[in-house]
Amino acid sequence: MRLIRFRSSKPDVMFTKSNSNGAGGGPKSPAKPTAPSIVSRDLRIQGDLESEGDVQVDGRVDGDLRVRTVTVGEDALVNGAVFGDSITIAGQVNGEIRGKSVKLLATAKVVGDIHHDSLAIEAGAFLQGLCRRISEIPGEGVDEDKPPSAARKDKAGTKSLN
Repeated sequence: MRLIRFRSSKPDVMFTKSNSNGAGGGPKSPAKPTAPSIVSRDLRIQGDLESEGDVQVDGRVDGDLRVRTVTVGEDALVNGAVFGDSITIAGQVNGEIRGKSVKLLATAKVVGDIHHDSLAIEAGAFLQGLCRRISEIPGEGVDEDKPPSAARKDKAGTKSLN
């Protein structure tokens, strides 16, 4: 098994694309779809993994995943938190999961809490932890960025619009 240590939270920028007309505020062309980054079955990563694209994990990650879309394959193991917009789990995750759309397939094994906007759990999936829906409606639920005492003060201090 290969071992890769990934320490950097953001890679250095080596090249940048300049605008041909010299204006800095022009419209950008839409991003082209790219192939997902793959952590193959024989690859082990120690450290956090961050990507603005799609990631397919089939190996082992000992650290947190912060990605847009992630799929944890059937034979994969993640020891750390998983953060993303769309998260599909078929393998094992030991840690918190936080995403807009979370799907646990029948072969999934999750030990940790799930914070979600949308959650789907197939029959046969294993989950040991709490599931909590993230509310984006003001005044509903607790603001995740503030300690619970500060969130209670904000909620108590709001005025009713009648």
